[in-house]
Amino acid sequence: MSEHVKVIDGLVSIKPVLDWAYQLITKGLDGGAVEIAIRRHQEGRSLPQNSKQWALYTDIAEQLRWHHNQLSKEDWKILLTNEWKPQTIVPSISGNGFCVLNASTSKASKQDMSDLIEIVYAFGTQSGVKWSDASLKAYESYREAQK
Repeated sequence: MSEHVKVIDGLVSIKPVLDWAYQLITKGLDGGAVEIAIRRHQEGRSLPQNSKQWALYTDIAEQLRWHHNQLSKEDWKILLTNEWKPQTIVPSISGNGFCVLNASTSKASKQDMSDLIEIVYAFGTQSGVKWSDASLKAYESYREAQK
């Protein structure tokens, strides 16, 4: 059975979510035991955070080289995401080389994205990146969203 998630954000949402869970549990029991987990909800990354990270990667890609290589903003995202959550390298299925298993930011929490953005910003600043107007504007939106 796949994972199903609902968020209870107030007293009004408790009964509908429990009814939904009851329906899933009764269907799932046909296949065996079902596990239920309750945890504190962490809000996912915000649109301003996503915009901010891409503005930073763009500035870095336009201004820096990595070991004499011009990297795309997507490449910089992979490289800098590794500083946030280290990647794993495994042999490829065919045995012809290796595959890098990257951490994903698409389901990152707001706190995780804040941590990553600080890593990217610190790296760029230490490397002499001059942040563009687009990057600075994204930063202002990001700061407003953090309040």
